[in-house]
Amino acid sequence: MNRNISDLIYKSIIGKLTTEERAELDAWVKEDEANGRFLSDITDPAALKSERDSRRLIDSSRPAADMQRRIDAIRSRSRNRVLLRAAAIAAIIGVVGYFAFNFGWSGLSTDKEPIAEVPEISIADIKPGKASAILSSSEGHSLVLAASESGLETDELLTSPKDKQKEVQDLCLDVPRGGEFKIVLEDSTEVWLNSESQLRYPSTFDKNERRVQVTGEVYFSVKKDPERPFYVESRGQVVKVYGTTFNIKAYPDEEISYTTLETGSISLRQSSGEGGELYLSPGHQAVFNQAEEKVDMKVVNTSVITGWRHGRFVFEEQPLSAIMKDLSRWYDFEYEFSDEALKNVVFMGSIPRYGDFRTAISILEKSGGISFDTSGSKVIISLKKKQ
Repeated sequence: MNRNISDLIYKSIIGKLTTEERAELDAWVKEDEANGRFLSDITDPAALKSERDSRRLIDSSRPAADMQRRIDAIRSRSRNRVLLRAAAIAAIIGVVGYFAFNFGWSGLSTDKEPIAEVPEISIADIKPGKASAILSSSEGHSLVLAASESGLETDELLTSPKDKQKEVQDLCLDVPRGGEFKIVLEDSTEVWLNSESQLRYPSTFDKNERRVQVTGEVYFSVKKDPERPFYVESRGQVVKVYGTTFNIKAYPDEEISYTTLETGSISLRQSSGEGGELYLSPGHQAVFNQAEEKVDMKVVNTSVITGWRHGRFVFEEQPLSAIMKDLSRWYDFEYEFSDEALKNVVFMGSIPRYGDFRTAISILEKSGGISFDTSGSKVIISLKKKQ
């Protein structure tokens, strides 16, 4: 929440942004066209040279704490778009001037698009995810949310005071790779988002219905309200909720969507309006094939499906291809199979979600005759060599 935009811009200049920091900077750029123009200008070699020439006019000893207090004040007064840009301009000038003066101009990269070396990783470098998200509003505000804000109500997360929230805002909560987040909607419905998931919802629901849109994997505990039915729109389908707990898994890069009912009652229909309405009872899962527009029903162990929300990856006859997708989203790494046949190896068991990556893969290695190594920036899954 206290991330200094100037730090992100400086890291962008020298090509040292992490995935999470890149998401923060991209969100700031999308917030206002002027932000994008400013970032383009500040990374322009001519502009940087001009600032170097005029660095004598810069007070590079300005305390960082003073700059941070100003940015914090900007946020609390909900005027962050204009003033944050001004603060960032002042800060980046200070950063450029300081580094140019103390380390020489050669210490700064002046390429518009710095080319970073492909990082080499080790198994020890891969860490479990944490609570993090980006909340954006239709008014153009964008906030990076930290673990301490997970589980709060929407009103507590918005930049402007509650007494100023007179108009309904369209909100978007994005959870990155290596992240998870819980939010409480204005009707007291609780929503948990898994890695690489998104929730779109209004700051205040309509008096006749409650409607949200999701991608990725999301678990709902919907507050019952007979006067206002709750609808969840996901890829190609609409779920009508009657006060219940259920899980939706509908990632854009996966052809199959899964809707699993834990308690209560829900119904599904295609977004196109074609076909009838399908009702689910607890312990059942609707499997929707996007390409074929076909829905199958099956009985499942809901604790397996919702294990991610309780701190475990639970696998019940799942192929390694599906398991690696889930692990890579949570631990935020790229991977490849040395042998395509390994994708179809089936596993049963569970892995602690918050343990280190070495613990997770050791369970798979012991039970499946496979090994995990790294090559460059990727994890390589291979058959374990016979000793």
